[in-house]
Amino acid sequence: MSRDPYQILAEQYGEYLPRVLNYMRLRVDDEALAQDLTAQTFERALTRLHTLRDESALGGWLFAIARSEIAGYFRRHKPQMSLEQVSGLGDATSSIEGLTEKAQEIAALRAALATLSEREQEILRLRFVAGLTNRAIANTMRLRENTVAVILYRALRKLKEKLDAQTQ
Repeated sequence: MSRDPYQILAEQYGEYLPRVLNYMRLRVDDEALAQDLTAQTFERALTRLHTLRDESALGGWLFAIARSEIAGYFRRHKPQMSLEQVSGLGDATSSIEGLTEKAQEIAALRAALATLSEREQEILRLRFVAGLTNRAIANTMRLRENTVAVILYRALRKLKEKLDAQTQ
């Protein structure tokens, strides 16, 4: 790599910090814990910056580290994600009817997501929560880009079928 890797990380930190934090928030039910895991991800990235071979691979490389941090956490703990955290149901400005409808929609989505494999769920999280491209997901998960695209397409189709079946 021709540029200083520390400079590259410093320049991209503002872009990737909220994405990694959102990914962590989705995986754990505690804001402080999500922040701690995000900090650990960036700390580990700094200590392993010498392993980054290509500036364009920074996003996938960071999320590979984030996935590793989450996996380590899950090996040590068994946290559960609260429905309120995912849905934002704590918003007091919403009507009771709106909150109930939103809760039902989220419950249906969570039930449909639970029918997917862990790999399909992870690809969906990386794509729609972390905002990674198929290429970055492929690098992160050590898959081919075409494989990620196919898994993503099939997972979304399965979700649509499950949600359509639930509404009938």
